Amino acid sequence: MSVEFRQDIGLVGISRQRIGDEDHLPIEGKSAPKFQPRHGELEDVLRRPTLDERLTNHLQPRQIDPYLLNPQTLSQTRRDVLEIFESAAEGVYGPAGAALAAAAVLVFGEVEAEIDIHSGLAALFKG
Repeated sequence: MSVEFRQDIGLVGISRQRIGDEDHLPIEGKSAPKFQPRHGELEDVLRRPTLDERLTNHLQPRQIDPYLLNPQTLSQTRRDVLEIFESAAEGVYGPAGAALAAAAVLVFGEVEAEIDIHSGLAALFKG
């Protein structure tokens, strides 16, 4: 390996070439095939999902358990989540407590809307 220095420029070049480095290359003949990247793999690297897209994927799973789509299960899950948020908000103060309380208010709105829909449907079916 040889390294050249010049006082006014600094490092000029580095050479690692040795005798016999090019002996493996054919003098004549067909050259090696050109590298062609596969489009799908290159696209995966170049176009990474944004934070918004990743967050949406976490909040809206691609596969939902069919059991959770059962109306009774979904209703009970909402009430359980409301209890969890309310109890968690009681023991925490400051911004975290305010965030938990706000989440409880949002879930309470969902539970309340569900109760209104159920009572409206019951009145409609009752006649």
